[in-house]
Amino acid sequence: MTSSKRIFCIIFSLVFVISAMITVSAEDTTQTSGDFSYTVLDDGTVGITGYNGNDTDVVIPSEIDGKTVSSIGNEIFWYHEELTSVVLPENLEHLGERVFSYCSSLTEITLPETLSEIGDACFLSCSKLSKINVPAGLAYVGAFAFEGTAWITQFDGCSSVILGGRIFYQYLADESSVVIPDGIICISGNAFENKSLSYVGIPDSVAFIGDYAFYNCKNLKEIRLPSSIYYLGDYSLGLLAGTEDFVEVKDFVIYAESGTLGAEYASYYDITLKDLKEFTEPAQLPEAEVCVPTGEIREADKPAVKSAGLNSGDVVTIVLIIAGCVIIIGGVAVASYYYEKKRKKLRKEKNQNFKKKKK
Repeated sequence: MTSSKRIFCIIFSLVFVISAMITVSAEDTTQTSGDFSYTVLDDGTVGITGYNGNDTDVVIPSEIDGKTVSSIGNEIFWYHEELTSVVLPENLEHLGERVFSYCSSLTEITLPETLSEIGDACFLSCSKLSKINVPAGLAYVGAFAFEGTAWITQFDGCSSVILGGRIFYQYLADESSVVIPDGIICISGNAFENKSLSYVGIPDSVAFIGDYAFYNCKNLKEIRLPSSIYYLGDYSLGLLAGTEDFVEVKDFVIYAESGTLGAEYASYYDITLKDLKEFTEPAQLPEAEVCVPTGEIREADKPAVKSAGLNSGDVVTIVLIIAGCVIIIGGVAVASYYYEKKRKKLRKEKNQNFKKKKK
């Protein structure tokens, strides 16, 4: 790997989606309250860093020492197979990676409406977990967050899983062309990995593309990246698995505006960059197919149906709007508020890190 590519990977590992799960200043030290370890974050809120108990029913406090609990860090309840129920703080914003992985006795969970981020593999292999809501403020869901849960099996037989009308979680089909609906703000990590795509349409609403999102898509030769994108994960597009690390897709082209994150990505991975104005949009086709998940979904979780067009020619229309989500009055406004709040913070952190690396 060239030195510039190594620098790129370091930068983007530092700038995680939306904001770091547990951001600790130099002066912070770990403290305890009951069965919980915690630290005070830079913004004055509390991040839970550990759980030292073995209760089957756990209530995570909304406040500790008068400070709001906003984050739950990585692997806090990892492999707590005895855990049957958990109550999350009402103002929680971040759930880290693998927080509840392999909690095989957990059957349902209520996520607070303030939650904006769910980390990679957060509920991985929670085999009995069958009831989950998608909060109005959710802006990012990491790769494999719900893999192996009973809840995700309701989408068996579907081509795509789109959560809350905003999160493109996973593409399950194998068609050559896909248009992601307008209104999607996040493409989860590994969402299209190893697929035989030759075209994917990304709307201007997309702000986050997770790690390995389009990795090893051998037939995907070009992609349009709107200037709205605030996070591009490691190895997210234009790259294939190599014998040691990775190789670039031959003749791959990124269409993006100069100075945007898409242009920075192209530079660090030595990918050909062309101006966004040179990109030719494919012709649109009629309304997309809508997939209905198997299994019973609660009334509040019924999907909101949207339409989108695909590439011209012999392309099969594939965009699916599936939601295991809560659509409530005012939900769109809530989502917009938390999304913009986290997006602005991420852009500020990204710019600071780039400046540090250029010195």
